[in-house]
Amino acid sequence: MPVLTQVILILMEYINLKPRFHSVENVALALACYLCGLSSWRTTIPHSTLLYYYRRLSYVRYAVPLSGKYAIDETKVKLIKGEYYYVWIVRDVKTKAIPFFMLTSVRSGIHILVVLVNMRGIEEIARRVFRTRIDKVVYLHDGATVYNAFSWFNIEHKRVTFNERDYAEQGFRTLKHRIAPMDFHFPWNTNKHTIMRWLSTLFLIFNILYVPTYLLDKGMIINVNITNE
Repeated sequence: MPVLTQVILILMEYINLKPRFHSVENVALALACYLCGLSSWRTTIPHSTLLYYYRRLSYVRYAVPLSGKYAIDETKVKLIKGEYYYVWIVRDVKTKAIPFFMLTSVRSGIHILVVLVNMRGIEEIARRVFRTRIDKVVYLHDGATVYNAFSWFNIEHKRVTFNERDYAEQGFRTLKHRIAPMDFHFPWNTNKHTIMRWLSTLFLIFNILYVPTYLLDKGMIINVNITNE
């Protein structure tokens, strides 16, 4: 909790967040408690205030180190009305970073193209920031037919059922652990945009805790390096 609170304080300074009616320390502690699973109604600041600052953190721009060996997977998240979305994540098998996620209402080969296009841009930023070179890209995935689309685009990929692909599952375990207090669904008035912002903050914090994370506008690296093996 102290480490997470300090990380949030750094991020609040990064985006120049200056609470008017609460101290910065109190807001950071409340956000840390919320990220650890406490209901937004039970923190030391009002529910709406907490969610406002949580969403503001989603604006942080950052880069993470990449190796080119990625595990990709998707899972469903529910809304209280019975609707659901697919959350896709790409996790680097070697660096353990989650450089990309997206939210879709269906699964199709076109979404694999969306992943590839976005990952190329992310890889270029990582190359410039961390001065690393990615010589080969390979995606690891399960047996879902949607991943056959990698062959359409001449991208190397492998079907695996355990071990390295489990790194993607670990990212989902973090997500599912956090939404468990919500009865595994998002509130009734949630839409795709608000879920995207909520996930953006969650994966930002995830990356900062586990991999060196470069804050693009600040020109600094946060390296907490907590193991999650």
